[in-house]
Amino acid sequence: MEQLLQLCLDLESGVTVSGLKAANYHKIEQLEREYNMRAEDLVWVKAQGDLDALTKYISDCERGTFSGAHLYEAKDKQRELAQALEETRWRETRASGDLGRLMVFIKQCEEGTFSSAYLKEAKMVAEDLDWTMARNSGNPVILDGYIDKCRAGFYPINHQKDAEALLEEWANATIIAEWEELNLLKNTDPEKLRRLNMFIQRYTGNPADVVQRYLDKAGNLMNVLADASEARKDWIDLKERGASILDYVNFISKHPYCEYREEAEELIRKMKSDLLSEMKRYPFKFGREEMYQYITTKTLTMQELVDDSHILTDRSYNHIKTYPTTQSEQRELPLSYLENPHSEEGNTDVYFFGVGGSGKTCVLAGLMSLTGRLGFSFDPKGPGGGGNYAMELRNYARTSMLPPGTLQEYIQVIDAKINDPEGHLHKISFIEMSGEKTAQFAGMVDATSLGDLGPGADGLLNNNNNKLIFFVIDPINEKNVQMGENSSLWVTQSDVLNCVSSLLAKNKNLMKKVVGIHIILTKSDTLGDYVDEQTVRNLLEKQGYQAVLESIKDICSVYNINTQTGCEVGLYPYCVGKFMPGEVYTFDETDALKILRVIQENTIPTKQESKDTTIIERIRFWFNS
Repeated sequence: MEQLLQLCLDLESGVTVSGLKAANYHKIEQLEREYNMRAEDLVWVKAQGDLDALTKYISDCERGTFSGAHLYEAKDKQRELAQALEETRWRETRASGDLGRLMVFIKQCEEGTFSSAYLKEAKMVAEDLDWTMARNSGNPVILDGYIDKCRAGFYPINHQKDAEALLEEWANATIIAEWEELNLLKNTDPEKLRRLNMFIQRYTGNPADVVQRYLDKAGNLMNVLADASEARKDWIDLKERGASILDYVNFISKHPYCEYREEAEELIRKMKSDLLSEMKRYPFKFGREEMYQYITTKTLTMQELVDDSHILTDRSYNHIKTYPTTQSEQRELPLSYLENPHSEEGNTDVYFFGVGGSGKTCVLAGLMSLTGRLGFSFDPKGPGGGGNYAMELRNYARTSMLPPGTLQEYIQVIDAKINDPEGHLHKISFIEMSGEKTAQFAGMVDATSLGDLGPGADGLLNNNNNKLIFFVIDPINEKNVQMGENSSLWVTQSDVLNCVSSLLAKNKNLMKKVVGIHIILTKSDTLGDYVDEQTVRNLLEKQGYQAVLESIKDICSVYNINTQTGCEVGLYPYCVGKFMPGEVYTFDETDALKILRVIQENTIPTKQESKDTTIIERIRFWFNS
């Protein structure tokens, strides 16, 4: 080690402590300590005439490498040399055009080696040289280094804004080119995911706006690639099965970043236009649950449904949001389950025949809502047992809510009264026949008993009261009707009407008490803006009712019924209000009031004996009113 130490101390030998340290000499720490102890005087002697060597010697003393025995003397010597060399050193440094030498000179000025006489000028020369080099380098790292110095205030006058603009321009070109190259790869190529990860790692931490934009895109693409396989599978499934607008909305919700999103959104836009048009034309086609899905998934917005298209009202829109199903808004109707329902003697019995779902309950709801009109009211505690049922139906109509279907086999009797135009009291019983029993009856073989129409039907139909008969038909249900919940047999509404009218016609005593036979066509708003009796007749004939209508006309001729119309059956369109998609509506009493007038004109005052005279007088008033 001694030999190596001597060589290190011999400044001409070329062997240095730093060289031995780099060569990992195993006793370097011990050698370095010995060297520092012995070399200080040698270094001090050699450094006295060299400003740079003196500066290094002072630095070594201040770091503790040397003892500092000559430190104060070295500093005095350094000041003397600096004063003598400052101007020369500045001229040489400025002329060199070397940024590194300029930075050393600036540092020496700031540390006190040189005065500040040339410091400002040095920084201006350095800034100009630094900016030129950075600008011409084409290297964002070098340019960013220059910007950091400007931000730190190192250069009093600088080109920071120009540099930042140039950096963004470089970043734009670089990142855009790299991004476009990345997007040339298919999403199914594993290389794309690898390069995307590299892209994110490379630019993370770069605050440039354009970089942040592309990092956002990269994040979205990462989500796309992670979901690509499943999204493609689901997309193919949608295209193959002819998906609905809700299917495409759910697809976007499930795969928000997939490559098919734009195509799915375009399909939704096209389907939405067709959907809104269909809702305007056929509101009955759209049930509550379907509309709830459109609203809650934002497939259709309030702006589109209410403000722009007027398909829904504010109230109906919020009603659908509140009640996802009609069942959630409906209360169970308080039906009467009497085996032998009763109608008071002297009443006019107003019958409503129709299969389940034909709209009998909605017709009754509209009529019950008219309490107070034409002197009409119902008895909430009448002997027929249907008072509570009537109250609930009235509430449904007045709040524009559809009553639930009455899937039951019992007959409902509602006791009521109405005044004629002269103020005479007419006592009436509204009798809603069982839709299920009516449908079942149509499929029975050799059915001749009125009792087959439901419990207590024979007692009601065979009583001595006058009878007004309404057949209720749903025009949009042209398909077969199931004859009972568990039946495998199906019939049409025209079959049911034919069977019931045929049975009634075979009971002569009953038919002698019939004062009128009419047909109510419910859901008439599905038939167009203007629906009159002729429109109803044309539709019924189109749907195969012509033979039945002729048959009923013949029955009326035999029993002198509907004589005021040449024995033709009265045809009345009925709509409970303006219906909208989602099984919501705004109640309108117009059609209900027309039917109530028909009832008023086809009943007789309580104390009057003559059926024929009363009908003629009532019909005369009806046509003259």
